[in-house]
Amino acid sequence: MKQRKGGVHLNLWLEMLRRRLPPAFVLEAEERLENGTLIGLAGSHGDGGSGSRDEKLGPLCEEEPWEHRADEQSAHDKDIFNEENIPQDESAPGVQAEEAAERMLVDWLAAAYAKCEGGEALQPWQWLLAESADGALELALRALVPGGGAVLVETPAAPEALELMRRLGLRAVPVECDGDGMLPDDVRWKARLAGGEPALAYVTPHFSNPSGRVWSRQRKLELLALSAELALPIVEDDTAGALPFALLFKNPQVPEAPEVPETGAAAEKKLAAGPGGETPSAAVLGDEMPKAMVPEDEMLKAAVSRDKMPKAVVPDVPESLFRLRETAGIPGAKVIGVGSFERTLLPQLPLAWLRGEAEAMEKLRREAGRGSGGGSGLPAAGPASQWSAVVRAAGGRAAGGRAGGDRAVGGRAAAERAVAARARRLRAWLASPAAARHAAAAAAAYTARRTLALELLQAPAWRGARAADPGGGLYLWVSLPAGISSEALLRASLLEGTAFLPGTLCCAAEPDDGCIRLTVAALEDARLREGLARIAAALAGFTARSGG
Repeated sequence: MKQRKGGVHLNLWLEMLRRRLPPAFVLEAEERLENGTLIGLAGSHGDGGSGSRDEKLGPLCEEEPWEHRADEQSAHDKDIFNEENIPQDESAPGVQAEEAAERMLVDWLAAAYAKCEGGEALQPWQWLLAESADGALELALRALVPGGGAVLVETPAAPEALELMRRLGLRAVPVECDGDGMLPDDVRWKARLAGGEPALAYVTPHFSNPSGRVWSRQRKLELLALSAELALPIVEDDTAGALPFALLFKNPQVPEAPEVPETGAAAEKKLAAGPGGETPSAAVLGDEMPKAMVPEDEMLKAAVSRDKMPKAVVPDVPESLFRLRETAGIPGAKVIGVGSFERTLLPQLPLAWLRGEAEAMEKLRREAGRGSGGGSGLPAAGPASQWSAVVRAAGGRAAGGRAGGDRAVGGRAAAERAVAARARRLRAWLASPAAARHAAAAAAAYTARRTLALELLQAPAWRGARAADPGGGLYLWVSLPAGISSEALLRASLLEGTAFLPGTLCCAAEPDDGCIRLTVAALEDARLREGLARIAAALAGFTARSGG
């Protein structure tokens, strides 16, 4: 896929729209994306609360060395990453150093989830690191769903997940939902229609993509019971809800990096420095980290305290299906959890993780060993070590979709290095107070943006439209005035210079052309106002013609 200024998130949206929009409108979007005049409300990620302009996110993972980027950082960013209590990772790149960083990140995740949800910390073999949130889902689908198999999904469903299933040749089977989640009777009925053995159910129960619904505890219990009864695995995607924030607000201290024997150039460099000489420290995130926000008002000043997080800023974290399975005593239910900071806090640092019971994770590891953990068309290569075989599911997109031979091995090796590098940066950042401060500021920014968007949607130009406040998450799901087509409105909005996601891409069966998804967490206030004003101008043209 060609990389454009909008970054891969908006590019994916364009790829999906190619099948539904006339070529002239796709070209209009591409040109505006290239020249920086497109306001994007169509992506799947927030901007991390940084206020970065959506069309200038650029490539999501620069593996360029820290010293090559130092001149581009602001003084404020340098202060953040040079705080005395940030552990400085001075180990040289290499298998042992990579494993040390990955091991510490997995240990942090295990402790953070246990502290956040209760219960015992999971063992290392119950975790896998993946290149991205989408790559983690793809690994689960490849490992658990046979070719042409069926996946039960919510209605409406995450469009990015539906697109991934389409590319993998899987059948997405829609299950009817209400405000509490999937309807149990329809889960059972659709399982029968799918041949009695759907491969798994994919759900986003906390601020669902795109609807924003939060499942009730009772509905979660009913799905877990059906999972046990029907031998139906559940993939629980928590990458766009409140859990990433909660993990940081209850952040356990990351241990200091263990000693790693230095070899080669690193050892020579330290020797050349002489007694007491200092070796350069590794980057913790560099440009991967969005610029930190410095809140001004008293509420946000309170929010940046590590141990004080107002509920008005960050909603209570609902109990995950993964944890509820244990507390409710439903051991027969099978749940694989997908987590990441990518969609909510660190869009410039794609990295994700999967957690589950031993049997399911072994299936994932076997599939990862075949090289399918990072994207469709992944090449394969052997794991770097016993540890990476346990915790790392890496892959890489082969150029032009081709995989095999030296190209496949090289792509997988590069992807493994990318996962290790990102794990090292993320682990070091998590050890800093900057992490909790950034999470608090991002949560406050997202709350303010959602509130602003809901206010703007009350304007006369939006008469007849409806949007409920989900209370969190990244998206608003907007029902358009009667008779307005989401795709027709998108075409008109593109001419105004704004993009959103039409409801037709969020349905596994009959397209819902009367709703749109707005990713309000992607834009700072001024851009959000302008973007919604442009859509309102396009909408006014339809309502004027209809006499509304």
